[in-house]
Amino acid sequence: MKSKSSKIFLTAVFSSISINQSHAQASGPELVLEPLVVTGSNLSEPLKDAPVRTELIDREMIERSGSRDLAEAIEYSPGLRVQTTCGNCNQQEIQMLGLPQSYISILTDGLPTFSSLAGVYGIEQIPSGLIGQIEVVKGGGSALYGSGAVAGVINIIPRDPTKTGGELDFSIGTTAGEGVNNQPDNDAFGLYDWVLPEQDLKITAFGNYGFRQAVDFDGDGFSEVSERELRAGGLRVVWEPSSATKLAFDYFISDEDRRGGETGAAFDGPPNLAIIAEELFSTRQVASLKWNQELSQTFDLQLAYAYARTRRDSYYGGTVSLGSPDPLSPFFDATWTKGRGFGQTASDLHFLDGLWNWNPSEQHRVSMGLQYRNEHLSDAQSSVGSTLDETYENFGALLQHRWEPNDFLTLEYGARVDVHSEVADPIISPRVTVMVEPASNFRFRNSVGFGFRAPEAFDEDLHISNVGGELQSVTQDPSLKEESAVTFSIAPEWQITDNWRLETNFFYTQLRDTFVTNPADDAGTPDVTEFVKSNGGDSEIFGAEINLGYFATDWQVEFSWVEQRLEYGDRQLFLGDDTLTDPIDNPVFGSRYPRTPESLGLVKFTHKGEWFDAFIAAKLTGPMDIPHVVTDDSGNQVENRLERSPWFVNLDVGISKEFQVGSNDTLTVSLGCKNILNSFQDDGDQGAYRDAGYFYGPAFPRTVFAGMKWEF
Repeated sequence: MKSKSSKIFLTAVFSSISINQSHAQASGPELVLEPLVVTGSNLSEPLKDAPVRTELIDREMIERSGSRDLAEAIEYSPGLRVQTTCGNCNQQEIQMLGLPQSYISILTDGLPTFSSLAGVYGIEQIPSGLIGQIEVVKGGGSALYGSGAVAGVINIIPRDPTKTGGELDFSIGTTAGEGVNNQPDNDAFGLYDWVLPEQDLKITAFGNYGFRQAVDFDGDGFSEVSERELRAGGLRVVWEPSSATKLAFDYFISDEDRRGGETGAAFDGPPNLAIIAEELFSTRQVASLKWNQELSQTFDLQLAYAYARTRRDSYYGGTVSLGSPDPLSPFFDATWTKGRGFGQTASDLHFLDGLWNWNPSEQHRVSMGLQYRNEHLSDAQSSVGSTLDETYENFGALLQHRWEPNDFLTLEYGARVDVHSEVADPIISPRVTVMVEPASNFRFRNSVGFGFRAPEAFDEDLHISNVGGELQSVTQDPSLKEESAVTFSIAPEWQITDNWRLETNFFYTQLRDTFVTNPADDAGTPDVTEFVKSNGGDSEIFGAEINLGYFATDWQVEFSWVEQRLEYGDRQLFLGDDTLTDPIDNPVFGSRYPRTPESLGLVKFTHKGEWFDAFIAAKLTGPMDIPHVVTDDSGNQVENRLERSPWFVNLDVGISKEFQVGSNDTLTVSLGCKNILNSFQDDGDQGAYRDAGYFYGPAFPRTVFAGMKWEF
């Protein structure tokens, strides 16, 4: 008999419940299977039975929304937001519970393959065609994952093919604004599955090409959307020689080019001769091997190894920041050299995981594990005088017990001990989840989790911004110590009727010795503005989420709203000089987390019809505080401000139609528009001295797209 844990890859038809899930009960004449989840307990089980609250974005939702990559798909989960932090290169990161991506553990099939460097641009480099479903666990409710998953876990579950065949998917689109090269956006994805009739061997090969043209939205000669060209491919092999053994091998490689800054003729020239330019060449390779073995009726074992290699060649600057070799240029610098502004960054991540499960009875499950993570990170950016060569190691041991004494109560509790190379003493992080089900249509999940973040270099530290003709860089305080966290959540769920479902989630997180980034400018480097990461005291994150959905046989509508507050215990210095020696460089303080909206809304409507399928989503983003360095047309600083952003309403619409071609093939034609209202920042800085970090709201203006997918 095969144990639950050995069924780690899902063979069910993925549907979903709640706000980001399809109806999971019988509705009308058609029976919809309860979706399976695996992330919370490393156990494949029906979603309603999982004690750790899990939200889903299923394959159908990804396809209907026209999402091309992980970054686009993840925004259709309540309370998750993808923010863009740079107007030159469009760096994107995920927010969960208001916290940035460095507080989130991004997994692929349960393995943490995202290094610090991969987190800078990596969420746009995972093609949506590889994703079976996305599982989202908010908060630190499970001891199975690293203590740094303070905000939660995003687990990308790979596709699980059931027959031999393939697909070719192509889309083309155009974005509002002045295109730099007048080329349409396009994306092509193809894969082929080879599956033996006995289902014991499955091989998938895939390839992806994507191009997005640079766009000058406000017509000032500098791009707000960077040019991006991505090439990716890989292989997945799953071998099940018996019902007790499963071996999975994955290999992924991507190669991405980005360019943003001055448009026109300079855009196709060397970046160091443009007034402003950011140019990046990133390559990433990920390989993993995972073995699940059922040893007996009561014991099973999982062993896994993952390696991720990321390399980035970059240029940050331009002649306005780093000078020009042209004597006639207003930025002429006799000391200019060809290599100025170029840098190299590299990371190598190794992860080893061993997990042993004991199931002495139906009421008990004990998990014990050992994990080892090693990341070597090097960064050389001569333009800001920054060099980094660090190796971070973490050894973790975990113990977790699942106890189901009756149908009313399920408890999952445990702890992990982490020994980190940057922390003096071992840290114990206990975590407890309690699910109470007083009625078949009502349950609530409660969780408490402790965690910490070690003083490492994170993704936000590995990007250089351009402000007022100067470069900005982040260094680490030598005395920086770990940041500790405790997270609470209470999440009631009520299946009101066969069609109506209500979920709520109340969350609270307290951070001690919070990592903050404060200005610490060095007068000896007039062309660089330095910031330092240090401990800024305690802070609190709290809020509530409500999800309400109506699910019918062929249509569903879902609504979610999140109110959240992220507040520092002590006011923090965001910009400027708090010694008041320079009246122009005035200090800007704040008690709220910057770049974090207090309100997030999501409304989704999907319809599966006889003539076509439809998808409509409205994403609402509330006001947030944005630090802003204001300069004049000559690059002279005027003042520092803490701006308050307006509301944004981002409306996405799509329709698709499936045609039967021959006896086995299908052709799906789709047409859609993202951000149909063209809700985009309208007060961005213009010109050569703009503050590239003063960028907020939706990442892209209105984008119209059309696509075709052939499945054979």
